[in-house]
Amino acid sequence: MFDITPQKQQKITHFVKTLSKLEKQIISFPYFTKKEISGLVDYCNQLSFREAIPLTKTDVVQDFSVCFPAPKIGLMKKCINHFEQLFLDKNLKQFFSSSLIFNDIAVQKYRAGSSGIGVHRDGLRYRDLILIICLSGRSEFFVANSRDGSNIEVIDDTPGRLVLMSGPGFKNLVNPDNRLFHGVKNIENGRLSIGLRCNSRFH
Repeated sequence: MFDITPQKQQKITHFVKTLSKLEKQIISFPYFTKKEISGLVDYCNQLSFREAIPLTKTDVVQDFSVCFPAPKIGLMKKCINHFEQLFLDKNLKQFFSSSLIFNDIAVQKYRAGSSGIGVHRDGLRYRDLILIICLSGRSEFFVANSRDGSNIEVIDDTPGRLVLMSGPGFKNLVNPDNRLFHGVKNIENGRLSIGLRCNSRFH
């Protein structure tokens, strides 16, 4: 699982280049095998979760449990190494401020009927590229034009797909204030997801 193949490299390279050309820098595409998704679910089932703060300082609703920081062990370590190696490709270096090191791992678990997470932007410390991997459940991951949730666009992140979203430092995201507002809603039968980020505060 998580083998590095020419086909995987070609796919990642294509979609990173495409992402850099989009007005809204977020993209979703089929990527993972069923065994990889199943293996990551098994990894998550071994974790300990705590309830997220119900309302953040910026009034963002958070109705989920979280494991953070999730441990970089087992198949998660292999998954992270897989992406870090792919993004080192000489054809991709131009898109990042520096080599990608996914040192910030968050696993979120939403119950059926959860209120999800309200419209928000990821912090400025999360640089270059954010990876979102939904492992199970039916829900709507969305982006919006502003914090009030205007012009919502649902992004397909059904299990098996990979979502890439730009952060400060990514090519053509000239103004960090243009990073995307996003959230999760309409959680029908739960949701289990992983977020991989490069946290510039960690070394």
